[in-house]
Order: sequence, then C-alpha cells, then structure tokens
Amino acid sequence: MEQINSKQVKSANQENSSFNSVTEHYKTIMGTLTNKVDMRDMPRALRIFGYTVFSIGAICSVAFIIMYVWQAF
Repeated sequence: MEQINSKQVKSANQENSSFNSVTEHYKTIMGTLTNKVDMRDMPRALRIFGYTVFSIGAICSVAFIIMYVWQAF
C-alpha cells in the first residue's frame, strides 16, 4: 500500500498555501478563492468573453506603444 506524501496531497488539491496569518484569515473567514482558475473548466461564453477582453487589452497596449514610438520620430 502506497502512502501519500504532502506534495501529492498539495498537487491533488491545487490550492495555494497561505504564507501568513492574514492570508489564512481571508481564506477561512472571508472565503477568498485559493484555487487557480482553469479557463478550460469555464463555460464557453465566459471563455470567449475573457479571451476577447484580454485580446482587446493586448491590442490596445501594442497600438499605444506603436503610436508613442511613431510620435517620437
């Protein structure tokens, strides 16, 4: 029979450990999320929305940098 070590338990839970009492308080009392978000688990509409917002932000950032450089010359 195999014994499960702490690394296997931590990877199975996929939770971020708290590094001080404040984050532990928020995790237990306030109920903040400790699991990492996996975009593949989200509904399709939310994934498309998230990718769209991220893409628009990236395109605007690149456009801003290009316009800034263009204006400098």
